[in-house]
Amino acid sequence: MAVITDAELARLAETSRLKLSASEAEAFRRDLNELLDYFSRINEVESRGEELYYVKEMTAAPRKDEPAESREAAALRSKFTREKDGFMMAPKSL
Repeated sequence: MAVITDAELARLAETSRLKLSASEAEAFRRDLNELLDYFSRINEVESRGEELYYVKEMTAAPRKDEPAESREAAALRSKFTREKDGFMMAPKSL
């Protein structure tokens, strides 16, 4: 089981710009130790030389994306006071 030392915990807190109380530091250390323990168990999984991920072959044909007129386009255009070259113009906000 991996154990986070006081120096490592202090360095992590400093790098992360965390100001931890003593109780927060212990909770943080406990959480980090659990994470490191979990990852060490993952490393122990025997893969027998095979990759440990699965990729499914795509069976569906990709759809054709064709532009279509929106049903809400007219209502949306009515919200804008100006239009130029097919683009709706909004007032400057800065």
